[in-house]
Amino acid sequence: MAIFDFMKQKKEQGVALVKTPGKHEEEQPSPDTREGIYQLFLKFYESIPMVNAIVNVQADQVVQDYFFEGPNDEKLKEWSDLVNLTTFFHQMTKNLLIYGNCYTEVVKQGDKIVKLKILDSRWMDVYRTETGRITGYSQIIGRKRLVLWGTTGNKQKDQGFTKKISKIDSIVHFKHNIIGSDKYGRSIIAPLIPNLQSKIVMEKDLGKLLEKYIAPLIHATVGSDEMPAQDTAVTDVAQSLHNLHKESEIATSHLVKLDVLDFYSKGMDISEPMQHIDRQIMAGGQTPAILLGLQQQKAGDKGAEVQLRAFGRHIKSIQRDIKVQFEDLIIVGQELGTPEDKIIWEKAEEREWESDIDILRGMVTDGMLTPQKANDLLPLRFREELPEMPDPMELQNQGFPEDGKPRPTQRKTEPKVKDNPNNPQKTTKNAKSMGRRVDRSTKE
Repeated sequence: MAIFDFMKQKKEQGVALVKTPGKHEEEQPSPDTREGIYQLFLKFYESIPMVNAIVNVQADQVVQDYFFEGPNDEKLKEWSDLVNLTTFFHQMTKNLLIYGNCYTEVVKQGDKIVKLKILDSRWMDVYRTETGRITGYSQIIGRKRLVLWGTTGNKQKDQGFTKKISKIDSIVHFKHNIIGSDKYGRSIIAPLIPNLQSKIVMEKDLGKLLEKYIAPLIHATVGSDEMPAQDTAVTDVAQSLHNLHKESEIATSHLVKLDVLDFYSKGMDISEPMQHIDRQIMAGGQTPAILLGLQQQKAGDKGAEVQLRAFGRHIKSIQRDIKVQFEDLIIVGQELGTPEDKIIWEKAEEREWESDIDILRGMVTDGMLTPQKANDLLPLRFREELPEMPDPMELQNQGFPEDGKPRPTQRKTEPKVKDNPNNPQKTTKNAKSMGRRVDRSTKE
């Protein structure tokens, strides 16, 4: 039975590869190709702490708790636990920020989706017609054409792939920061490339300067006007300085004077250019310095507060983009639900919760909202079943009627004016009427 379970599990992993096969693992792609540019994005993310922090901070802020609303909310909740949707969202967000794209293979067991497998964007290509209709996706690693979903539009080119799959519905392509009808998304690292390259060069040069600063240049003056130094004495002092290491001691006569050349005497101060480069990177990455650990918030500092609020709006924009694509491509596109099924992100910060709850509480206290309406505005997991409240306008009417009947003052069963004095067929001249109006036909 274990053998069948292993074969079943292997089948459920999909057909796309996640590891580079063969010797071409060591081959470096051309920097002019899209694969080469994506490789550069990955290198910056892995080697520059600031870029790593920008991507990780944004991904952590974007992926919050979530819930589903709609006719299939319970079904979607159960499925999200099965595929570990939270982890998928976190990995997908990082791919979108680094590469601008995230390719996902939808792995099914029968008609049931059992896994969302994220593929390496460096190896994926998209094919479409001139009108923008997607015709195929391919996975090309190095020089090997491995998997083709759909068609490239060229039958001869299609034959060069090792594995061909006729349908493209098992591949879902998420894109970030697209303009118009772009085929591929845009990375947040792309506009930072010149500054990142300058940063790498400057930090390399800074390392050399620091090495010189730790072991500074020493200028030795041997002899004086009264007692000029001989050539052998100058040579001996020069040899001693050549063999000098940090934390070493040197002893000389009163005729030798040693001066240490300070750090700033060796070149320009590069702190300002470095800070300029860092500011450019933070601006392009749209992440405040305080979240990257590069700035401490001071008491009464409104600038940091403004930056945090702007960053919060940026995070909501990314969440909205992911929400729309996930609903269209996964929930509806993979027939997990209907267009009425929605995914709702929770608040990213506690102060947002507190602000919203305080507003609702105040509106209920002031009579602007009923408790039922305020309850409906709460997130789904906080809502309660409350009794229906009557219309406030009806509460103003004392003794309001039942079953839709008119109020006592509106009933027409009895005349409002006694004996109807305007009726010409009645009279009060009848002696037996005791002053009441009676019909004229009544005999006196």
